[in-house]
Amino acid sequence: MRFTRLRLILPLCVLAEFLPVLAGAGQALTPINIATSAAGQSGYIAALIENKKLDNKYGIKITNMMMDFTEAANAVKLGRTLASSMQPSTAVNLVKSGTDIRLIAPQIWSGNSWVVRKDAPYKSFADLKGKKIGNFARVTGAYFFSAVIAKEQKLDIEKDFQNIPAETGALIALLERGEVDAINMFEPHTTRLVMSGKYRVLLDFDIELENIFGAPPLKSSVGILKETVEKQPQLLKAIRGAYADAIHMIKTGQDEDFFKSKAKELFNLSTPEEVAAGFKQNQANAADKWGDAFFQSQNKILQSGISLGLLPNIEDLNNLWVK
Repeated sequence: MRFTRLRLILPLCVLAEFLPVLAGAGQALTPINIATSAAGQSGYIAALIENKKLDNKYGIKITNMMMDFTEAANAVKLGRTLASSMQPSTAVNLVKSGTDIRLIAPQIWSGNSWVVRKDAPYKSFADLKGKKIGNFARVTGAYFFSAVIAKEQKLDIEKDFQNIPAETGALIALLERGEVDAINMFEPHTTRLVMSGKYRVLLDFDIELENIFGAPPLKSSVGILKETVEKQPQLLKAIRGAYADAIHMIKTGQDEDFFKSKAKELFNLSTPEEVAAGFKQNQANAADKWGDAFFQSQNKILQSGISLGLLPNIEDLNNLWVK
């Protein structure tokens, strides 16, 4: 059973630089709108911050505007929100289109895997060459990571495999019906599939890319306009502080009761076994790395995508990140 790699080594030196001076008693809270995913791990982090009032102690009140990833990224671009959950690849596209985005804090790793039936003969991703694989649309981060993994294994995701594009539910159905040999899937669906006893993980994206590039691929981070970073440094510190506290709570397991209360709503986990496994997976997938070495690892992943034509080339990937 796959209960993952628990990344419990919390880089306190990284989180410390996020933490601003706490708000004083009676100080008015500055309202902030942040766009985030309505469900899953990004939505969970947002709900945790709100429930535990992790934002209030830094003098801010975050209102989470729930929407999908694409809509969330456009919300910042259009000025509807101050910040947004977004993939680094989305930030690259925004910068290329003229929206000067900066990434200020980590949220979650990809959490994606290639999943096959338990009795499938495949021992490695390369064994799927020529086979039908269920994958997400070409514009998604999940597809992007799958293409980078293929490239690093001297394979071409588009030429060496028969990609069947579909959304989450349809991908699972394709695998259940035996119409594909493997699917690209993310948490908590992967854990639920494995727990059914019918499926297994063939390749874990986070482990694979960490082995290659030195860090797992960041699926979601907090994006904000460069102008805000430069003109409102205290606000920047406050947002980073709230997110750093949330990640710390998740990594140290202090959120267990809250996770159980949200397991059904945000992750569609029902049984005690599913909830327990989901809690461990959520803990593992909370992204806790930041700093120069981490930025370089993510830049290499992004550069790999640029070389594949999946992302536009921008002047300097280093400019995406706020240390």
